[in-house]
Amino acid sequence: MDSSKNFTSLSSDGATLAKIIATFSVVLTHSYKLFKYMEVDNSTVFYLRGFHAFASCGVPVFFLLSGYFLTFKGNWDYKKNIKKKVKSLVIPYLLFTALYAIISCVGALALPSFFDNFKEFTANDWIMHLFGIPFVIAPSFYGPLWFVRELLVLNIASVILVPVVKKIPGYILLPAMAVVYFLPIPQIIRYSIPFFIVGMYFGFKKSIPVITNRFYVVGLFVVGFAVPIIFEGELAWKISVLLMAIFIITISEMLAVENNIRKIAKKAIPFSFPIYLLHEYPMTTTMRLLAMKHISVPLATAAFLIVPFLIIALCVIVILVWKRLLPKTFSVFTGGRY
Repeated sequence: MDSSKNFTSLSSDGATLAKIIATFSVVLTHSYKLFKYMEVDNSTVFYLRGFHAFASCGVPVFFLLSGYFLTFKGNWDYKKNIKKKVKSLVIPYLLFTALYAIISCVGALALPSFFDNFKEFTANDWIMHLFGIPFVIAPSFYGPLWFVRELLVLNIASVILVPVVKKIPGYILLPAMAVVYFLPIPQIIRYSIPFFIVGMYFGFKKSIPVITNRFYVVGLFVVGFAVPIIFEGELAWKISVLLMAIFIITISEMLAVENNIRKIAKKAIPFSFPIYLLHEYPMTTTMRLLAMKHISVPLATAAFLIVPFLIIALCVIVILVWKRLLPKTFSVFTGGRY
């Protein structure tokens, strides 16, 4: 049997669809906060761990694709790339951080339980979280902005990473990154550095291998979904998230062969980054309100699965209105992408 028939390379359409699915998974993972606010033990909702693992692999997929497209073109220019990232990452990062900080300051006066207490943050905290030490847990008002910050840090570090990754053979680099991923290190590091570097490696190869055998694809999802339900612990979780990340890349390429899905993906992709920037506050607020209502676990389960769709719909409405009324401002806040 020719095993090469079970693999192909991720296409540009597949990468586009992977970003869209990853965006949804990020929104879904923040929906899981409902159980934290309800103070429900993770073992109580063990049947949702598979969904949560799928939700948690969105950010690793983004880092993988970011590293891939950094080196894919082959004419990487450090200064040109940093200049581009200032516009596409630094400006949105600072503007949305300022926006969320203002909302939190004002909100803390009326609803202190909903927002960060800014009196607890020292000047050193602000400097460290905003501009200093990367790969740290930031105040909650950042929302998902830590991803933007760490992506910027990795792009700055690419002046060292690119030549190093280019020289190290895959049989050394890929196992090394697997070891890094499974080390007992903070989640932010685990989801960013190894995936970004692996993406860079495949960028140099100009292809990300993707499984095409449907039996294997179904197996990826089933195992990734079942492992955290059956087994507790950090190792089971890491295995599940890794398998789900591979599944997203794989299923995206399989779906991208359909012409109608490609058309939908092209229309949806402009909403991906703005949704990522906008969804956290309405999601957090909704889940805290639901938790305050002391809803039952079955109802919370339904909310966990349904609310992400409502939040995405809300974000799409905000984006469409914002683009129509203030197109220049929208462009600046989203890094000049649209």
